[in-house]
Amino acid sequence: MSVDALIARAAEAEANLDLVKALDTYEDALKLAPESLEIAGRLAVLAFRLNMWPMAEKFYAHLITHGIHEMAIITGYAAALREQSKYDEAVDVLKTVLNQRPEEASLWEGLGNVMAAQGDTDNALTFFNEALRLEPDNLHARFNRGCALIDRGNETAGLEDLAACANAFDDPDNLASAQIAYAQALLASGQLEAGWRAYEGRERYGTARQVHYSLWSRRWREDQNLANSKLLVIGEQGLGDEVLFASILPDLIRDIGPEGALWLAVEPRLKALFERSFPETRVIAHRTQTIDGILQRSFPELENSATDGWAVTGDFLPLYRRQVSDFPTENAFLKPDPARVTYWREQMAAISDKPKVGILWKSLKSGAQRDRYFPAFEDWTDLLRLDGITFVNLQYGDSDAEMTWAAENDLKIHTPVGIDLKDDLDDLAALCSAMDIILSPSNATSNIAAACGVPTWFLSPARGWLQLGQDHYPWYPSVRLFAPSSLMNWKSALDRARDALTDTFHLQER
Repeated sequence: MSVDALIARAAEAEANLDLVKALDTYEDALKLAPESLEIAGRLAVLAFRLNMWPMAEKFYAHLITHGIHEMAIITGYAAALREQSKYDEAVDVLKTVLNQRPEEASLWEGLGNVMAAQGDTDNALTFFNEALRLEPDNLHARFNRGCALIDRGNETAGLEDLAACANAFDDPDNLASAQIAYAQALLASGQLEAGWRAYEGRERYGTARQVHYSLWSRRWREDQNLANSKLLVIGEQGLGDEVLFASILPDLIRDIGPEGALWLAVEPRLKALFERSFPETRVIAHRTQTIDGILQRSFPELENSATDGWAVTGDFLPLYRRQVSDFPTENAFLKPDPARVTYWREQMAAISDKPKVGILWKSLKSGAQRDRYFPAFEDWTDLLRLDGITFVNLQYGDSDAEMTWAAENDLKIHTPVGIDLKDDLDDLAALCSAMDIILSPSNATSNIAAACGVPTWFLSPARGWLQLGQDHYPWYPSVRLFAPSSLMNWKSALDRARDALTDTFHLQER
């Protein structure tokens, strides 16, 4: 196939949101025309859209080296560096070009994004304001300024910026991001009804991340009566949200009543846990896969005639969680296997007679914007030196590097054996229930623990949107919050957690 034919095929795949196919096809074209800067440019943009930061960096650098100095190339290169936490390099790139072109608003916006990624909100706002002085209609700068204002606690001004951007972007990806940020800002300020309405943006319509459901029946809407209905309720995207929003299921089961039928479609790893927790329902596994670039969720166990409507769990938040007082004061809605809880308690007792504190510290997904919401493992050092506690590693994914570092620094952390902390979620619920406390950022594991009623301490930024404008965590009465003084100082949150552990268990430092 010729280069032109491959480019046409790749462009068609890109237009159809099959970004992976488009990337592969452009790479095939580049093999035939390795000197083509046009193809390299398309690959840089696609790699960026797919969060393939090293590849994006490589192609942007290639373009710059070959004399392509358009602002979109420069700022894309800096952003790819930023997303790999190469902050100094990103700043150097932007400042070098700013020395030559100080009137370019996108460069000031890029500097603001680097500062924001590091949690330096004050400097980020300075740069966003300069970008907007130069280009008052720069939507990206205004959106990012709104997010920075929210991070700094200036909710009124931040909401004003985000409201201006919520429906202003032309491309679906930026539009969805703006709508979600606006919804979360509303929720963070305690405006639940308006926030839940805006939160429909999480569907990301028209983007490669929109989920298409393989169902014949119609989607449920609020004006439909629930009593005696036959309804399929599907878990949200993301394991943590799938657990979190499942807190509305007891309300839903009550309102459908014994004459109706409720099917629950959950992530396969959650099926056993949800079957035990909601015996009044029929629990099936959903399957999510990308086919021809379309993200599709199917339900192999569902009979076509089983239901007369479907919804995702978040659809019911405007109905059941209109105000904070609607959240139940007792909300342990997941039930671990009692026999496995006993087993894990015996295993923990065999290690020591000290209190057991399960810890997690990171996410499997990384990137500059996401990483700032997680403390560095080194920040845990003083807490882990507390005497009188057995710390238990509940971190899913690869934690070998951290465990090696801990051993080298005389920090004792026990790693359970005989369990896959990422995939054995039913047994994980039992293991969490054998802990005295879970200390963790909000993630899938800590949500499962809290949903089981385990005392769970969240390391969470102040005024996070899931706090819904409160100084506590309405979703789970068992949760206690420890917020950093800023996103640049997570150790402050860990120091307060250390003091709280000392008080709770009457401890002394090692």
